[in-house]
Amino acid sequence: MEVKQTNVQSGINIASASNNYDNTSSAKTSNLKAQQTELEELKEKQDIEEQKKKLNELAQQLNKELNPLNTNVTFSFNEDIEGLYVTVSERDTNRVIRKIPSDEAMELMAKMKEVVGMIFDKQA
Repeated sequence: MEVKQTNVQSGINIASASNNYDNTSSAKTSNLKAQQTELEELKEKQDIEEQKKKLNELAQQLNKELNPLNTNVTFSFNEDIEGLYVTVSERDTNRVIRKIPSDEAMELMAKMKEVVGMIFDKQA
């Protein structure tokens, strides 16, 4: 009888060790996934910063090219539409020649985002 008890106890010990290994393995896996997600987020932030830098350089280059025409090109970000817009203006008077997209179009985009948000909130 002692032999059987030892075997049963050994079986429990093996099962317990296997269970501990599974818990450790899943903890490591979730930790690795969290680190991978964090790295991806950092890369996205770096990409965004690089894009902003390139846009600023391009805007400066365009301003130099348009210098003989006495115009400025300004790139801006609108929080309501979550997008860029471009303003072309006269350098001396700051009179806006053109805004792309126009103020009306940006207002329309903002309202459409608001309406879509309300529709999804009601459906959820």
